[in-house]
This record gives sequence, structure tokens and C-alpha cells, in this order.
Amino acid sequence: MPPRGTGRRSARSSNGLSERTAKTSRDRPSPDLTYLEDRGTVYDVPLQVLWDFMKEDQELHPRAHATTLRNLEVTKLSEVTQLIRYEMRFEGRGRTMVSRLTEIRPAVRIDEELEGACPGSKKVFLDSPRGRGTSVGVLCYMRSSELSPREIERVTRRDLAQDHAEDESLLLRFARKHPAGLAPSS
Repeated sequence: MPPRGTGRRSARSSNGLSERTAKTSRDRPSPDLTYLEDRGTVYDVPLQVLWDFMKEDQELHPRAHATTLRNLEVTKLSEVTQLIRYEMRFEGRGRTMVSRLTEIRPAVRIDEELEGACPGSKKVFLDSPRGRGTSVGVLCYMRSSELSPREIERVTRRDLAQDHAEDESLLLRFARKHPAGLAPSS
């Protein structure tokens, strides 16, 4: 079943002004933070199943992003934090990316980009139960010396949608074998 999106999406500049009144042109590259939200995505699996798919599954989840990510290297820094190095396609070219991922199970994941197209950017993923499904909200604090705020928003929303699409069918296959199973249909 496809995800249900019911949330509001908005973009603001780092100074809190709406995109119409922000000091920095939304069409020029800017080191200022661009804030955007992506709320309302609901996976039709329980929260535990979503986290187990991301962290424990060695069969399906590694295949989910095989067409967009290569040469993934993960170094555990602490019980909740890891350093991740990988190559990905970004705006038509291959890029080496390095990020620090902190996960506080089962509620939050924080992805901090250290090297790549948007160093200094952070995405905060907030996971919460929604019935027998899981709601995922993403708060994005993005910056780039290469992209304008408008381009940052376009690329970030595209990448979030692509990640979701790559995960969805394999997550449902994983859920069918998981003891907590699928969320019942409404």
C-alpha cells in the first residue's frame, strides 16, 4: 500500500523570514541555512519493523539503495553514532559523501553531512507510531555553497522521495516475515 502524506510542507530561510522576504536570493548559492520540512509520510508497518529493517536486515535493506549508493563504508563511533562514507549520484555526477548518523531508537535519527554537496547540513528524522503504522517527519537544515536555496529544496525533496520509493517495496517484503508484521489495512 502506498504511503499516505497528510502533512504540511514549508520552506524558510535561516533568518526565519518567508522565502519571499528572505535577504538572500533563493536563486543564488548561499551558505545560509535553508529550512524545510517533510511531514506526513506514513509507512504501513509498525515502528519496530521500520527500525529493524533499517538496522538489522542484512538481506533486503542493503539492496534498497543499490542503484544510487556505492562503496558504502560504516565505522561505529559509539553505541548510537556511526560515520558513513559512500559514493552517490548528485545532480548527474558521482560524489563522495561523508556523514555522521546518530540514532536514538526508536524515535529519532540525525544525519549530519560532513563532506559532499551540502556540508554542514542536518536532517532530523522523527519516527512515531500512527495506529499500527509509522509516521516519519523530516526537519531539514540545509546549506550549500553550490546550490541556491530553491535548488536545495528541490534536490532535498527529490532525494527524500527517492529514498522512500527505494525502501517501500522491500520494507513491505521484510514486514511480511517480521514477527510484528504489517499494519492492518484500514
